[in-house]
Amino acid sequence: MQAEKSPFRWVVLALLLANILIATLAMNCIPPLFKEIGMQIPLTKAQMGTVMGALMLASLVVAPVGGAVSDRIGSRLGLGIAALIIAAGGMLRATAGSATGLTVHMFFIGAGLAIFGPNMPKALGMWFPKKELGLANGLCLAAMGIGGAIAMATAASFMSPAFGGWRGTMVYVGAVNLVAAVLWLIFFRDRSAAGGGGETGSMAKNFRKVLGVRDIWLLSIFYGLNMAGIMTVVSLLPISLAERGIERGGEMVGVMMGTAVIFNIAGGVFSDLTGRRKPFLIIGTVVLGLSVLLATQASGPVLVVALACAGAAMGTVGPVMMVIPIEIEEIGPKLTATAMGVIFMIGNAGGFAGPVVSGRIMDYTGSNISGFMLMAALLIIAAGFIFPLRETGKKK
Repeated sequence: MQAEKSPFRWVVLALLLANILIATLAMNCIPPLFKEIGMQIPLTKAQMGTVMGALMLASLVVAPVGGAVSDRIGSRLGLGIAALIIAAGGMLRATAGSATGLTVHMFFIGAGLAIFGPNMPKALGMWFPKKELGLANGLCLAAMGIGGAIAMATAASFMSPAFGGWRGTMVYVGAVNLVAAVLWLIFFRDRSAAGGGGETGSMAKNFRKVLGVRDIWLLSIFYGLNMAGIMTVVSLLPISLAERGIERGGEMVGVMMGTAVIFNIAGGVFSDLTGRRKPFLIIGTVVLGLSVLLATQASGPVLVVALACAGAAMGTVGPVMMVIPIEIEEIGPKLTATAMGVIFMIGNAGGFAGPVVSGRIMDYTGSNISGFMLMAALLIIAAGFIFPLRETGKKK
């Protein structure tokens, strides 16, 4: 059942935007601070990749369970609990005394994100009509890009000096996450009339329904290959640029995040207007792979253009992919959180493996380009998994 228009949908969107922006800030403020952190906690590139990869590793266990539970208890509690976990994990990073400790705290943040992610399209699906879903998801992912861009651009140059170093930054960001979580719990309400409240079937039955849909498997693999490349770029490109003598590497990667913000919205809107989903995914991921490959070797204006193109592609792919499970007839809003949990479980395995494998290749070969070349190839290969996917747009 499609959601009818209600003015409250804009309140829902505002609450989601706030929580997504702050959660992304907590996730992405670490890479620009690796140099400072390394003065207290020695880190190899493989360990840096592992720290960031822990965010994705949590999805292997938490995402499917969190998604299924959220379909049972609704998004108010599901996303609220997730946001509280992110806030707690973020503040606990300030206590880390080793690479292992930092990885564990990042795992907890990843656990919160693994529950948060499936609830975002579910909450939107119960309040927004189909013709606005691309725009709504795009705006939410734009908040993710804004949070990432702010983190990359300000973590080392502003937040660390302002809050007494990297540990003070962790406490500050975690506290802001806590405020956003409380606001969600106070103001959001589930809308069962739109098919978004608790699903009446058992979790096992819901899993069987979701796992029986081939398109969910195709999206999972597509997402995994994309996350392998994206997480590698976010985790290791800032320090790679610094080692090449390019100043403000984090701010350069922030160009990609900032461009993604624009195309999170534009990509979702154009997809809604054209009534197509697949072409945006295919073209977007190919452009992303080629842009990543160029960015690892370029400098000056060419580097900026490459990162802007990567951001445009990444920004377009995100909202379109998030809409498809809601539009699949066998899934709909009632099973969206379960479906997204499965996609995140399988897909985020790539997000974990990408930075770790790339970091090890870089450490072993002594060449950063080798790890990035592998990730660029995987991004291009991902497009092949979209061709057999059913078109779910209005012109299907």
